Amino acid sequence: MSITPGYKSKARFMQVGIKRPADAKGIDYIAEGVTPLAIQTNGLTTTSWESEQISRDLDNGKNGAQPVIHTGEMISVSGAVEMAGSGSANTPAAWSPLMEMSGYDINTSTATEVSHNRILTAEDELDGTIYFRWQGMYHILLAGKVTLGTSAKIGEIGKINFEAKGVYGGTLEGAMPNGDFSAFVQPVQLSTANTSFSLDGQLLNMFEFEMAQNNAIEIDEGTELKQVFISDWAEEGKVIIEQPALSTFDPFAIARVNTLLPFEFTHGLTTGNIFKQSSTGVQIMSVDPGEHKGKATWELGLRVITGHDSIITTL
Repeated sequence: MSITPGYKSKARFMQVGIKRPADAKGIDYIAEGVTPLAIQTNGLTTTSWESEQISRDLDNGKNGAQPVIHTGEMISVSGAVEMAGSGSANTPAAWSPLMEMSGYDINTSTATEVSHNRILTAEDELDGTIYFRWQGMYHILLAGKVTLGTSAKIGEIGKINFEAKGVYGGTLEGAMPNGDFSAFVQPVQLSTANTSFSLDGQLLNMFEFEMAQNNAIEIDEGTELKQVFISDWAEEGKVIIEQPALSTFDPFAIARVNTLLPFEFTHGLTTGNIFKQSSTGVQIMSVDPGEHKGKATWELGLRVITGHDSIITTL
């Protein structure tokens, strides 16, 4: 009799539980009572078990591979969520737990929006538990931290890409629960009507935009604690725009004098389904010519400078 039950590879989804104030750091928050939130993703994958190996290098008079001891066990989960709001201007979007795990807060103090701002004090950052659900089993990621990136291309659906890393918490047998994705709002495609991009207050004809947090996620272990933390970040990205007249916007002149510029990317028109990313200080790192359907373009490499971290807002 075969021991393979025929599990389907596409039958997968992830659940997230964020640390509560009373929880001990790094435990399985879902097992301890946090209600898991199902995250509606695209392209969900996992490296379900990774380790560092300590070679024993035994002097036993024999050639050949040496046995190892596995240590530093980790797991990573990656994918994307659609760029959309929550359906209500002052309600966090259903993907907001990923923002919390990436070192950002959730601020609902303004009635007309939800903003996510970089947390600068390490002890205020939150971590999370992820259950990567397959048919018949699930992988557990503990003390998880995330690095995010936004990706937007005209004619397509905007995405928020993520990679979560954490401590390997085991692989357990279990039936797949039903995922409740009802809080996720249908996105709108990027278009002239739905999307805008400005640099230094100048609206530009954008074709593509990307911005990545580049969080450096580390695992540290001592005699008292094993923890996952964000040691640094360096936001960088690019925007592809149709070449304007130099008299209107000259990226070479701006870049050569090391000027910092504000930028704003806004997508969506309907209250409750508007996504905005902005910064008060990006530097142009490169200017490369290109073409889009026969039209001349500039691809501008952008770096968000320290003290001007991007703000993500849903309205």
